[in-house]
Amino acid sequence: MEASPVYKTFPRERTIDELLYNTSLWTAEFDFIRSELDFIKRLIKAYPFTSTIPNLYERLQLFILELDNFEKEKNNISDKIHNYEMKLREMKEIMLLDGGHFHMVEYEKIAEEVFMYLIHYKNLKIKIFEYINGLIK
Repeated sequence: MEASPVYKTFPRERTIDELLYNTSLWTAEFDFIRSELDFIKRLIKAYPFTSTIPNLYERLQLFILELDNFEKEKNNISDKIHNYEMKLREMKEIMLLDGGHFHMVEYEKIAEEVFMYLIHYKNLKIKIFEYINGLIK
């Protein structure tokens, strides 16, 4: 079994512009994930599989439930990213770097949460794709 990657921080100073850039990357990634989640749920709900497979419907319903949970978690993280980005923009406008340590601590928390979400999301996609691939052979 393969070991999961672990989030790791590296101490260095970051500018507000770099932090804003990273939040924009996270937002873009989560926008793409929203499209993927919609597509995967639609594919599963379309039910293009033969019904002779034992527990097929139940297994697909469990996948849909997991996808719904990932969607909720994605929305929560997206809200955190948005709120953090707004704080950074306010900081940039008033050119304050005081309290920068607090914003770096908050950044690292969000960065780790995004990292872990992406790892778990990719693992779920692999599970779903492998299951569906087995159905269409």
